[in-house]
Formats: sequence, C-alpha cells, structure tokens
Amino acid sequence: MTWKCTVCGYENDEADTACISCGTLRDAVSVQQTPIQQTQTPEQVQPQVTPNQEGMEQNTNVPQNPGDVQQQVQKQDNPVIQVQQQPTSQGKFYLLFVNTPATSLLKQKVPLDFEDFPQISLGRSPENVVVIPDSEVSRRHAVLTLEGENVMFEDLNSTNGSYVYDGKVFQQVKNKVKLEVNTLIKLGNSTIVKLVRE
Repeated sequence: MTWKCTVCGYENDEADTACISCGTLRDAVSVQQTPIQQTQTPEQVQPQVTPNQEGMEQNTNVPQNPGDVQQQVQKQDNPVIQVQQQPTSQGKFYLLFVNTPATSLLKQKVPLDFEDFPQISLGRSPENVVVIPDSEVSRRHAVLTLEGENVMFEDLNSTNGSYVYDGKVFQQVKNKVKLEVNTLIKLGNSTIVKLVRE
C-alpha cells in the first residue's frame, strides 16, 4: 500500500514516515488529509489567524478596483516626498595649454571653476582668473561663461584677437561663440589652449 504526499504528489511506500521526494512528514500529510466536518454554515465560519498574521492588523477597507485604490491613497494623510534628481555631471571643464611662450604652462590643465567664478576672465593681468604670461595676449583678453551645459567664449576687443579652430583653419571670434569639448582656441599669435572635460 502507498500514501500520496499532498505537497508534491509523490507516491510513497506505507513504511516511509516522510516523503522521499520533498521530505514532508507523513503525519503532516495525514493531518492535512483528514476531512473537516462541516457543522457550521459558511456565514458562521470565522477566519483563522495564522502565526504570520497574528501581529498584523486586518484591513477591512480593501478596494476592489484600481480606481478605488488611487482614491484611498489620496485620502491618506501621509506626506508626499518628492526627490529632485540632480543633473548628472559629465565632468569638469579644463583649459589645456597646447602652445605658449611660457614653457612652464605647456601640457598643463587649468580647471575652470564656474561655480566660484561665473565669468572666467583670460588675460595677461594678474586680476584675471586665468593668467597667461604672453606679451601678445591682452591684459583682459577674453572671458568664458557657462550657459546651461554650454561653455561660451567671448573676445573682449583684444589687440591681437582670439581665434577658434574649425577643423581646417583658425577663425577669428567677433561675438560670443559656443565652444565644443576639444575645441582649440588661439589667444593672440602664439598661445593655444584646448577646452577639455573630465
């Protein structure tokens, strides 16, 4: 004779005290298999509380359709917390000195700190944010600003001019222009810097 496990359905020998397939004890199976005598009508049956539910409150106001769920959530007095997502920064801007008469600046990266300096002035004067010791660079030669995520470059009527490399030649800057990352900028006749982002 055999007995059938109610958990996995495996047919076990009568001598086995536990299911060979899933390990459920035979006594647990026989307890589950005993028929329940119906002495009460369905209206009289009280819900049984399992050990997992003992500490939990029962919610009798469970809405039946999704629209009711939304209305019930709106009725609760819980504060709504909105988290504003900070824009992901793609790195900081730098000026990389490609060519300059000041050999100590060659291959040096100067950080452009737009948080502290909304306008970063470039020039020969020590009053500038970025000081370029080149006699062909004007005292107050040009200015860099950040508009959104765009770096803007403006020549301040310098004596020897400012130029932006367009891929073929250096074009003179007459108004404010948007700079792309890795753009080469020529200040005067001999200082060349590159806008980089890391």
